[in-house]
Amino acid sequence: MIRLFRVFVPASTFGLFLFEALLILSSFVFSAYLLLEVDPTDYFSSLPGLASVALVWLSILFGIYFQSLYSQIRVRSRLLLLQQLLMVAGVAFLLQALISAAAPDLQIPLRVMLLGSLLSIAGIFAGRLLFSAFVLPLVAGERLLLIGNSPLLRDLASHLARNPQSGIQVAGYIGRPASEETAVSEPGGEGRTGSLEDSIQALHASRVVVGFEGGLSSRLAHELLELRFSGHAIEDAAGTYEKICSREGLSGLNATRLLYSKEFEPGTRALFFQAIGNCLIAAAVLTLLSPLMVLIAVLLRLSSREGVIERQLREGRNGPFTLYRFRVAAGGTRVGRILSRTGLYALPQFIHVLRGQMSIVGPRPERPEFARELSRHIPFYPHRLNVRPGITGWSQIHMWHLPAPRDSMVELEYDLYYIKYFSPMLDIFVIAQAIKILLLWGGHP
Repeated sequence: MIRLFRVFVPASTFGLFLFEALLILSSFVFSAYLLLEVDPTDYFSSLPGLASVALVWLSILFGIYFQSLYSQIRVRSRLLLLQQLLMVAGVAFLLQALISAAAPDLQIPLRVMLLGSLLSIAGIFAGRLLFSAFVLPLVAGERLLLIGNSPLLRDLASHLARNPQSGIQVAGYIGRPASEETAVSEPGGEGRTGSLEDSIQALHASRVVVGFEGGLSSRLAHELLELRFSGHAIEDAAGTYEKICSREGLSGLNATRLLYSKEFEPGTRALFFQAIGNCLIAAAVLTLLSPLMVLIAVLLRLSSREGVIERQLREGRNGPFTLYRFRVAAGGTRVGRILSRTGLYALPQFIHVLRGQMSIVGPRPERPEFARELSRHIPFYPHRLNVRPGITGWSQIHMWHLPAPRDSMVELEYDLYYIKYFSPMLDIFVIAQAIKILLLWGGHP
């Protein structure tokens, strides 16, 4: 797996992205050389020419991303894939129409746009079919041998079963190793008996993932050390779980790790620059969308006798604060349903971003009474407020589609992952994912 934006991406997905990015660019460059009446070299050496091709190239890539074609890379329906790619091309043409009206110099010639789009869509369609049929079975050759009794191993196996596009499979599972013989359970297969090295060879395992709640015995530790010296990859369950599932496993955390490590304590400098960036974005949003907010307030007042603004007490990094949002009654008016579906009810929360009470990206702001109760039952729960709560966040973009009540332990695992890898690039990734969820599915992450 490859780490981008502080997020681990399957190598197969990254390779597919590079291939398609090069294919799209090549299609439009080829079309320009074939159809332009002027010298294509002069066209691409000018700033408007380069900018026009770059804009259409980015628009198609973003269209593919917003169609979730990089999260679901296996082709399950050719017709659906074709429909999605045609929609991507349609959005690219729409953007070109807007560009031609706003900046005609940046518009790519129509005949180049037509041929380049046709070549791009045809190439991506054929490439996806070939990739799904021939490449994915080959890259799905990474096999894990799970050893131990940690709950993280079971969660890891379930996650891999639900996400075959990761290219990782569970080769086998060893629950409790004996003295010199090890009982190995294969998914859907029969048990085998033998030493660890025999099991690795028999199951063709490329990595060994170890996780024990009570720690390793000296005999097993010695055997694993010998395997590592002989060239086998040995990994800790907590690290592998974090890398593959994109969240921090609570079973792999302990008080000693939090006491002596600062990995879950973002630096003051990083928090300061996040606050500055958030304030600038919040000021711009409130300035540009203030007419829309006034319109929403008027419509809510006309459609309901209740107040326009709803006030809720929430727990923040520096103590409780009163959170503002547009009032959306359960099963209420048409205006309320639109606000709920589009996430516009959260616009007043940008005021809290300006005040420094919230961030654009961060853990979900919780009610103080719930936070106190969860802190008594879930270990390390207070650590989620090492950063400011956010309008959206890492846990929100992963759990928005799950029905209430949400799993607070899983949510905490996502929040701890975000805190551990806290960075501007991760915030940008979260915001992009949140926008995609809002536009495609009408949810509020």
